Amino acid sequence: MSAAWKPVLIVASLLLLLTYLWAQSTSPELERGNRLHDTLRTIELRDAELMRDVLLARAGLLPHYDVLTHTSQELTRLARNLTEALAPATGDAGQALGKPASALIAAVQDKLTLVEYFKSDNALLRNSVTYFNLVSRTFRSSAKPGVAAKVGHLWQTMLSFLENPNPNLSQEIQAALDQLSKTRALPNESQGLITHGRLIVEVLPKLDLLLREIIATPVIIRVDALQVALQQYTQAVEARAKAFRLLLYLVAVILVAYLLYQFARLRSKTLALRRAHAHLQQETAERQQAEIALRESEERLRAITESAHEAIVSADSAGKIVSWNRGATAMFGYPPDEALGTPLLRLMPSQQQPLAEQASDTTHPNNTAIELIGIRQNDNEFPLELSLSNWAHGAERYVTAIMRDISVRKQLQETARQQELKLIQTNKMTALGTLVSGVAHEINNPNQLILMNSGLLADAWGDAQAILEDHYHASGGFLLGGLPYTEMRQALPVLIDDIKDGAARISRIVTDLKDFARPREPDRLALFSLNEVVERAVRLLHHLITRKTTHFKTDLTKPLAFLQGDAQQVEQVVVNLLVNALEALPNRECGVTVATYATIEDHTISLEVRDEGTGIAPEHLEQLCDPFFTTKQASGGTGLGLAITASLLRAHGGRLTFAPTPGKGTCARAIFPEATPNV
Repeated sequence: MSAAWKPVLIVASLLLLLTYLWAQSTSPELERGNRLHDTLRTIELRDAELMRDVLLARAGLLPHYDVLTHTSQELTRLARNLTEALAPATGDAGQALGKPASALIAAVQDKLTLVEYFKSDNALLRNSVTYFNLVSRTFRSSAKPGVAAKVGHLWQTMLSFLENPNPNLSQEIQAALDQLSKTRALPNESQGLITHGRLIVEVLPKLDLLLREIIATPVIIRVDALQVALQQYTQAVEARAKAFRLLLYLVAVILVAYLLYQFARLRSKTLALRRAHAHLQQETAERQQAEIALRESEERLRAITESAHEAIVSADSAGKIVSWNRGATAMFGYPPDEALGTPLLRLMPSQQQPLAEQASDTTHPNNTAIELIGIRQNDNEFPLELSLSNWAHGAERYVTAIMRDISVRKQLQETARQQELKLIQTNKMTALGTLVSGVAHEINNPNQLILMNSGLLADAWGDAQAILEDHYHASGGFLLGGLPYTEMRQALPVLIDDIKDGAARISRIVTDLKDFARPREPDRLALFSLNEVVERAVRLLHHLITRKTTHFKTDLTKPLAFLQGDAQQVEQVVVNLLVNALEALPNRECGVTVATYATIEDHTISLEVRDEGTGIAPEHLEQLCDPFFTTKQASGGTGLGLAITASLLRAHGGRLTFAPTPGKGTCARAIFPEATPNV
């Protein structure tokens, strides 16, 4: 391969060399040099115009500064063009032209800066001179003779100073201004005359110094230096271009000679290639016969694999599928044309792929069966059993996977496990009922004493309070139980009521425990209206409703069929569901809706309690009706409310469902069967 590419590389190298030599011989620097010469000539012209305008402005012959501004802008533009033209220059061009160009640009910028200073100072001087002349004429014509004489002398001296600003005249003017400032009875314009006179004496020498600096700025010298450097560089570039043109000719001759040589070699190799082609045709016929025999063997193997119910898939050392049977199509859903050539690991989720790679390692042939998760074409996952076998064909190594769908086996195992868990839960609930009955009896007896004695204590306190009040009014303050009577007469009734309320709460909890441990059948089987039960429950919870929400609504369907059972137990169901909904509200702006309706198809009557609370977490949904499960331990929840509610519903032949929306609320639905017609 390297020998075949060698002529191509040689020709390509010669062509690249020719291209390089041609690019170097065109001498693009000459065009840049012409542009730079034009720019330098324009800079010389604009510099001469600038000097002319500055001298006219100094002599007072320039009516305005627009010409100066325009010339300065032109010079600034030319300096920028010069910088942009030299920016691409590197190497020899940068070294030859960079330093004189930078010096020229710096000289132009310095000169333009001095011109700006000159314009400012010259405008100030002209303004002061105009004012000085105007006020001097006014003084000479209207002031007193002595003052007019002083002003006339000052004016003559100032004219001499303007023509020849020497230090002696400056000192004389300063003295005259000082003497004039001490003169009394001067007009109002005298102070302006003195100020502008001193300003003229101060600014005029500076202005002449600025003019000399502007004239001395070496712009023309820098232009000449850059032109000399540019000419020398252009000559060197032209000489270099001539040398490259000569080399270009020599390389072109070498390229033509090499192409002729290669053409002669190609002609001789064409004859040898024809002889090799005849030999290759003979070998091709022999290979076709071998392929036919191999194809017949593959057909027999395919017939065996296609008849198997298991998925039999083979993959090469790169993990690409090379064979795929009907069992694999039935199991995974991919037709053969979509499966062949794709990675074997696509049949398993990403978390299972490392395990499958380890099992298919060719250094551990014929691994035992392992259980993994498979993915069908519709992205459904299912359990499978995988057996792997490694084999080789020539230098290539392959792995064959036999996969069995074990979904049915797993379902049977899961069903058995669930039945075992239910049996364990039933045994636990039986033991819990026995324990609750005993504990409830032990708690209820002393609690009844507390309830009875707290009532007696409240009556005794009512009788004794009148006597204690009389004693207090007769003898004044005294201690009762170590505390002042004035405090105890208010605190003691509250303490007694707290004792009674706590004992009553214990009694209700014990009753709930007993009801849960031994669910009762409805005591009074009678027909009643669910709407009336809901209305009684709402009246009973009116105080709690107004405290928890400002958006409470009932939506009761009328008329509604009757229910059969114990109305008090159903009322307890409504109260429990309402209390749970109200406790779930985060603030009073959230609402609760109670609705009843009938379902004709299955002859049921439903009660819905919808709240706008925080909702129920999905992981808690299956545990809501479990005994003692609660998410409100901090607020005193016992976890028996919904358990008792579900038990009462089951006693009435009904059921309880929940439809939560996390973060938005929950809909609790109690479903009752309609009363039978013969009742």
